[in-house]
Amino acid sequence: MPNTKRNRGKKGMTLVEIMLVVAIIGILLAMAVPNLNKARENTYRNQCITHMRRIAAAKEHWSLETGAADTDVPTAGQLDPYIKDGTSSLFCPLDANSSFASSYNINNISTNPSCKIDATHLLP
Repeated sequence: MPNTKRNRGKKGMTLVEIMLVVAIIGILLAMAVPNLNKARENTYRNQCITHMRRIAAAKEHWSLETGAADTDVPTAGQLDPYIKDGTSSLFCPLDANSSFASSYNINNISTNPSCKIDATHLLP
């Protein structure tokens, strides 16, 4: 009985309990990190596709106003007035240079723009 009286007033966790908590947290992190990476990649891809849609819309507006042929390729400067925030704000999130010119191929009027950084970023 002396042992039960001595342990009654003590509060805290044993080493085994602490190790179990750390192991459980480690398992949860191991499951969460790949999902976070996948979510980040999807976000980057979707943002890049949204930028390419804006470029494609700007190309259509430019060609309608200028009467350009399907084989004409506009420059970023020509598209700038047709893009609300300007072409300098459009770049692939994976682009270290963070510039329109290094991120996207504008292509001709009849072809969708493409991402220079990641070939999986495609317009549907």
